[in-house]
Amino acid sequence: MLVVVGPTASGKTAFAVGLGEKLEGELVSADSRQVYRHCDIGTNKPSAEELRGLACHLVSIIEPDVSFTVADYVPLANAALESVWARGRLPVLQGGTGLYIRALLDGWNLADAPPDAGLRAELERRLAAEGPDAIDSELRAIDPIAADRAQRNPRRMIRALEIHAVTGQLPSLARRANPPGWTLTMIGLDVPLADLDKRIEQRVLRMVEAGFIEEVAAVRRDYPRADFRRLGHGYPEMAAHLDGKLSLPAAIESTVLQVRQYARRQLTWFRADPRVRWIPPDLRLATQLLTAAMMGGEAS
Repeated sequence: MLVVVGPTASGKTAFAVGLGEKLEGELVSADSRQVYRHCDIGTNKPSAEELRGLACHLVSIIEPDVSFTVADYVPLANAALESVWARGRLPVLQGGTGLYIRALLDGWNLADAPPDAGLRAELERRLAAEGPDAIDSELRAIDPIAADRAQRNPRRMIRALEIHAVTGQLPSLARRANPPGWTLTMIGLDVPLADLDKRIEQRVLRMVEAGFIEEVAAVRRDYPRADFRRLGHGYPEMAAHLDGKLSLPAAIESTVLQVRQYARRQLTWFRADPRVRWIPPDLRLATQLLTAAMMGGEAS
């Protein structure tokens, strides 16, 4: 299996498509936002033209007002991988949601802690009323390791507290299971920060030009219970713009800033994984790495 990771706007999808074409592969998405239907522009989903005929699994699979967690993702991803292998194709796992990728590759088992809608609603109410510091402090008192892994991400903090409440176990221990015996090569796209920042700004501007504001308005109209914080950066900002609370330049500026901060958190996460081989976005080099790994029969 080939895994392509990196920060947002580093070109993972185009890179994975190129490798998939060369190596008879199919894409399996590891993106926590692209799972939502009707959220195409704001999550930067690949178009049919960009995929160039390649299959891309786990994109547009649920409605925007449905909760979706890593516990939902892992079994779906395992099923997608098995289907790709069954067709004699190479799975190309690609995306920037580090938690999803690590849970899948390391064999985390979250089946014993199913989502609890009532508990989650209460935790989300507390998050809104008390702020992330209070939730982080509570989780840190229970399980400092889980708090460090959550990186103050509200969804991860809430999920960890949910696991503790449902199972009575420490979230950092409850997640572990036996890693699958896959042979894999992990490639991280190494793009200089200055270039990445420019790409992020250009992407946000293209999203607005492509109709992002209209997409947000349509999702709000059709899915009034959708939590825009889960849908991705830019959705809350564009909703605030539609409500007259933010000017369009301010909404764009806030979105760019948050995506840049998110990209840095992604880099921190992926650079901590020793399996990742960091290379420039060079298809020839990546093909050589994967071919060598397959011939050698060693995981890397």
